[in-house]
Amino acid sequence: MTTTSGLGIVTGASSGIGAEIARQLSARGQPVLAIGRRAHRLEELSARASAAGHAPIHPLELDITSEGAALRVRDRARELGGAAWLVNNAGTTRFGPFLDGDPAALAMLVRLNCESVVALCAAVVPDLVARGGGRVLNVASLAAFQPTPGHAVYGATKAFVLSLSESLAVELDGTGVTVTALCPGPVTTEIFDAGAPGVPRRKMPFELTAEDCAAYGIAAADRGDVVAVPTALSKATAQLSRFLPRAAIRRLSSRIGLSVLGYGAPTRGVRG
Repeated sequence: MTTTSGLGIVTGASSGIGAEIARQLSARGQPVLAIGRRAHRLEELSARASAAGHAPIHPLELDITSEGAALRVRDRARELGGAAWLVNNAGTTRFGPFLDGDPAALAMLVRLNCESVVALCAAVVPDLVARGGGRVLNVASLAAFQPTPGHAVYGATKAFVLSLSESLAVELDGTGVTVTALCPGPVTTEIFDAGAPGVPRRKMPFELTAEDCAAYGIAAADRGDVVAVPTALSKATAQLSRFLPRAAIRRLSSRIGLSVLGYGAPTRGVRG
């Protein structure tokens, strides 16, 4: 059932999928608390919503990995009337061999992709339950379904998000709060520039736009889907792990490497 009343919290709202989710929720009449580190992007998003006559987008410049960030988000949402949606979209990646990675950067990746999701769910979901209903939309990835040599930590973090989302969906059954893990394949966003700066890639023919991915995720959350995988090709890829032995999945993932994301070089040749 579509839920358009109440505030939508969206992290990573300064670009990509997060910005599109914030825009689309606002366009259908739902106020949004848009969270990100780039204040000017959030202000632009808010101004566009206002100019279009859509529901307000309230910017909140915040690093969600900082101490106490989740409680700040919860408190600000309460000031704005209370949350009805929590969209955990903020995330990043690092491409390249694990042994070439910077330890601090890899630890931060886990902090952003995993720890912040846990902290925000723990802070906000009790308010959704007390409200009698709501939506949690956690942006995972197609990478959650198999090992991902060449961006091993990213894949592991998204497997974490998928597992957490499925567990919470069961625990919250009967509360009126649904949990959806959105697991897209490649989406045209800035994450590729962040993950491998300066490394050329080609856009894949099956790559989604951020707009289409956001629309799919919102619709899936409205339906109460627990796992949402856009496109037939991505659905088929996700199902492979159910039928192939783990050893075969590892070999296949290793051979394909980052080429499925549009990088022509072998996995070990990509430096993040």
